[in-house]
Amino acid sequence: MQPLIIEEVLTRPQAISWLPWAVQYFFFIGIAACAALFGCVLHWRKQDNAALENLTLLIALTCAITAPLALTADLHQTARVWHFYAYPTPWSWMPWGALFLPLFTAFLGFWFLAMVLNKLTHKSYTVTKWLALASALCAIGLLVYTGREVSIVEARPLWFSYAFPLAMFLSALQTFFALLIVGIRHDVALQHKLAGGQLVTLLALAAVVVFWASGNTLSGAAIRQWLTLSASARNYAVGWLAFWLISVLFCAVAVRRPLSLPSRALLALSAMALCWLMRWTLLIQGQTLPKFNAQFNPYTLPAGTDGWLALLGTFGLWVALLIMVRETVNMFERRVQHG
Repeated sequence: MQPLIIEEVLTRPQAISWLPWAVQYFFFIGIAACAALFGCVLHWRKQDNAALENLTLLIALTCAITAPLALTADLHQTARVWHFYAYPTPWSWMPWGALFLPLFTAFLGFWFLAMVLNKLTHKSYTVTKWLALASALCAIGLLVYTGREVSIVEARPLWFSYAFPLAMFLSALQTFFALLIVGIRHDVALQHKLAGGQLVTLLALAAVVVFWASGNTLSGAAIRQWLTLSASARNYAVGWLAFWLISVLFCAVAVRRPLSLPSRALLALSAMALCWLMRWTLLIQGQTLPKFNAQFNPYTLPAGTDGWLALLGTFGLWVALLIMVRETVNMFERRVQHG
């Protein structure tokens, strides 16, 4: 008779690597990249819509400044950033991000300055269209980089899908449209067009998510298993659906008739909440799933600089930048008008 052998497997919870700062980076850089692409199209169409282009650049620039600050805070060894430039590894996605991110912010800054000078001096500059094109090309590079640095990680099946970067792009794009709808006050026809664009983007986002979750892939199977085993995953899915439905409802109304300012603000908040919650669910909660062990890795959001303070501070920084940049431009305009 064979003796009974009992083997005990011990597992140890693993701390997450990416903190809430990473969510803030992915949130703001997605909006900034979408704004740069939209602004480039506006500029090269050569149609006189200066107000829309200026608002687009304001959103792009402020988000492009906020995003790298959040990313720097998330880096565990910030002083080693220079290694990306001193020891290039082009086969990895991270060095490409270190190249595209500063170029993107710089080109956007010069483009914004050129547009401000245009408003103050009423002179157009040929270099502006090339700054717009350079910003758009860097935006494409950032969208590809931020999507692929996550979706290439096969060790986390939840992320391992080409649908990940597409979903991140569409969620950021619909948020950008919502922010424009809030900022455009008097042009009702333009609000209708932007609402239509956001509605189409929301429908495309839903199609991508459904295809992703139902697909016969490693990532699709991981999503379905997570929803089956985890009550919190189902709660996050309900949150996605709720914010998506609210945004679709407001957009459907906005396509037919103009929304009041409070309604447009609610649309923007719902769109931003959907975009942010998708990133939080996938990037932070996705890290709680088993990777090399046999148990879930618990995570609780702390109150300090790696938790609530990081989230509130980053959004506060963005709002402060919006106010500072806008008021600075208005101040120069008033000085020029009054001699």
